[in-house]
Amino acid sequence: MHFKRILSIVLACAMSVTSFAFADEARSGVSEDFENAAVNLYMNGLFKGADDGFELDSTVTKTTASVMLVRLLGAEDEVLAGSYTTPYTDVPNWAKNYVGYLCENGVDIADSETVFGSNEEITAEEYVIMVLQSLGYTNVSRDYDSNVNFGLTVTDRLMTWDEIEYVTASEFNRGAMAYISNKALNVKIQGTDETLFDRLQENGDIVAVDAPTDEQIYGVQKTAQEEEITIEVASASGAAIESVAKNYLGTRYRSGGKSPSGFDCSGFVNYVMIQSGVWSSFYGSCDGLKGHTTTISKSAAQKGDLVFFSGTYSTSKTYTHVGIYLGNGQFIHSSSSKGVTVSSLSEAYWGSHYSCMARPN
Repeated sequence: MHFKRILSIVLACAMSVTSFAFADEARSGVSEDFENAAVNLYMNGLFKGADDGFELDSTVTKTTASVMLVRLLGAEDEVLAGSYTTPYTDVPNWAKNYVGYLCENGVDIADSETVFGSNEEITAEEYVIMVLQSLGYTNVSRDYDSNVNFGLTVTDRLMTWDEIEYVTASEFNRGAMAYISNKALNVKIQGTDETLFDRLQENGDIVAVDAPTDEQIYGVQKTAQEEEITIEVASASGAAIESVAKNYLGTRYRSGGKSPSGFDCSGFVNYVMIQSGVWSSFYGSCDGLKGHTTTISKSAAQKGDLVFFSGTYSTSKTYTHVGIYLGNGQFIHSSSSKGVTVSSLSEAYWGSHYSCMARPN
């Protein structure tokens, strides 16, 4: 065994923060290193699962990254009990305290003075900038070249160049975010000899939690036969949903409309789901629809799933637009300007307001 590997094992045993050599893919769909990092954070009370396990292969938006970082800093209770404001117009209500707290503590990865970019998928570089800024390192910025930021990442001892290459080798996801977060526990807070882990321990923010079960990590696991049946049913129902939905292409938009004489976005989705036999009841607004779905990753989305958007207009609601996913990045929806039409998530407008994919229950 190489000396460097032996040293990493010794350090892992000697410290509360574990370190792992780069590893093969785990059951969660990401590398074992990423999964081990998430488990370590979880066992210290610094990481929570999503709707179906840890969902480590899911992409990360700026708002969900903000939640992770606040949790990593041991500040979530303070954030939830407080009242923070932001200058940004696109931050959903549920995330305002998280984003506001980070703003007040020197974290800045916003798109502009008024736009945070809440629903944009975050990159490894941007998350590294957030982490280092939260620890007092003002020498990193979105205004700098990636090589500069990553060079400072090495200087500030968050990661080595090999580790940077590791987390940037593929699409940034919750697993990579957990890996960087776990590494951050060993970083000294700027101007002190105290690491983030030391500070968290001192403040009583490290809470010992039992090791997560497989179900907590991976979600409810189906047998191969159950999975095959699920895929077949989803494929059949997805085709049926698409067929019904496309019957109404060109139907005019009507505010509050929920019939072929005119649809608004949620009325159209409700109508199609009922006509397709997926649902038997009308579930109202976008937020109402979301309550009858299960959030899934974008990579897991299939024809017939729902795609939700936020911030398309000013409101206290979490979701402001909804459509039906058709596959290949396309979705069908009732647009206020075009009526029932097919659009693409690659379009700048829809990409900037994308919130999540969800499967009807």
